[in-house]
Amino acid sequence: MLLGIDVGGTFTDAVIIKDEMVIEQAKVATDHKNVLKSIIEALDRVLFKGAAGDLERVAISSTIVTNALTENKLEPVFLAVITGPGMNVEDKFPVKPCYLSGCVDHRGKITASVKLEELQEWKDTIGNVCAVSGKFAVRDPEQEYKVERELKSYGSSKVFLGSELSGELNFIRRTNSAYFAAAVYKIFSDFCQKVKQALADRYINAPVYILKADGGTLPLEAALEQPVEAVFTGPAASVLGIEALAAPGVNSISLDVGGTTTDIAFWEGGLPLMAKKGAVINGYSTAVHSFHMRSIGIGGDSKITKDGDGYRVGPKREGPAAAVGGSAPTLSDAFIVGGYVEFGDKNKALDAIATLGGNPETEAEKIVQAAVSKITATIEEMLITWAKQPVYTVNDVIRGTEFVPKQLTGVGGGSMGLVNALGVEMGLPVEIPMGAMVANAIGAAVARPTLSAELRADTTEGYYLIPESGKRQPLPKKFNEVMARNLLSEWLKGQAEKWKIPQEETELISREHFRTVHGYYDIGDIYSLRMQLKPGILHKVSCGEVKI
Repeated sequence: MLLGIDVGGTFTDAVIIKDEMVIEQAKVATDHKNVLKSIIEALDRVLFKGAAGDLERVAISSTIVTNALTENKLEPVFLAVITGPGMNVEDKFPVKPCYLSGCVDHRGKITASVKLEELQEWKDTIGNVCAVSGKFAVRDPEQEYKVERELKSYGSSKVFLGSELSGELNFIRRTNSAYFAAAVYKIFSDFCQKVKQALADRYINAPVYILKADGGTLPLEAALEQPVEAVFTGPAASVLGIEALAAPGVNSISLDVGGTTTDIAFWEGGLPLMAKKGAVINGYSTAVHSFHMRSIGIGGDSKITKDGDGYRVGPKREGPAAAVGGSAPTLSDAFIVGGYVEFGDKNKALDAIATLGGNPETEAEKIVQAAVSKITATIEEMLITWAKQPVYTVNDVIRGTEFVPKQLTGVGGGSMGLVNALGVEMGLPVEIPMGAMVANAIGAAVARPTLSAELRADTTEGYYLIPESGKRQPLPKKFNEVMARNLLSEWLKGQAEKWKIPQEETELISREHFRTVHGYYDIGDIYSLRMQLKPGILHKVSCGEVKI
């Protein structure tokens, strides 16, 4: 059996899946002041007698990291960067870093030694958790290691390195990933320890996984090494839930409509589209892989504000709909009055909308249209952004990158009203699968464990490097690309064994090969490969609509 838990902005959901069917499900209000309390309450509602010992694994999608970042509840972090020459990085990082002298060139050669004595001026700001990042450190991380050792001599207990969080080139993104990982480390670590204790108290010994922004999962212990990967897991959970319940067969836009926000994603060929650049956190680009998604502050419990003859919906959450006991009109009340959905007390919804003035039915339709217009504008912006993505392949050149949707797919408690109204506005058919109310928890439960890594080999210099491993090794004799793939695949499988991840197929997700030239002669090769344990879902899931 699989247990999935998703902490949303309004509700925390839990499901137990057995033989590819949801056999238990629960939905409780999320307590943002005590997220763990919400997780435990949802957990206790689905745990039936004897279930604890039969659980094969537990997977959690939590807002703990996202909330800490968006609400700026971050620990002070000392950030050291080794920029080298030729790059203006002012205002590219969330905090003012300590700039250290030193340089690694694009081939991985150290051309200027890092000056550790420059840390002396910053010694009073060096704390328990720090971050270090160097330009081209993915080609040779030795300077980052030297700074790490020096910071630990100052008393730091945990140092995040940019080269170990991502093996990809882009110094700015790696640096920001290292900073945010360090900034959320304490709160995430505390959360993980409390989750482990709560599960142990219930005699649950199954391995625990945390959902990542790209839809994969990491074992709890591995997630502590890269906590920034746990950002934006709510949107990722909804994508996986849709894939498990009813992956769209045509180009589709999915909308996960919660009480507070709506998460929008694109689908092509039955799979979600990935962002071609890293996730953006608080306005800063990172190396965190994520789906091509957007979250907008409109949900079923959104606050309604009258603005002249029109309305503004969200981004603040008002509370429960008046139809179910709330004290003020919400978007859900407008849907009830407009006849889009049926739940709660319609008379209470009518009375709440009437407080806004005018005929309640007319005003409700205006509110619905205000919400639909805002989401339509966001979708149009996403379509334009996708069409402007850089062209990387011959196929992109031939077909172009324009995305033309043919269907809307909705999940989440507010999907029945909002997505159907949006379908009318956009002239697109709508699909809302059975199990839509707990799709996010389903997605977390069946998400495959994933790991990814890079390998760079330079036959001229005679070395290969897997940045995530932190080791630069001499090349084997008669080295070629096949050997490079085998080395990287075996390293990933070794990591999977280390973290007790079930063995999955490895796949190549990017490849570059260059010949090196000196004078008029080819003298060697440079290979750059990226592989991962194949992501996705463990299996499809069936779910009936059960009252919870």
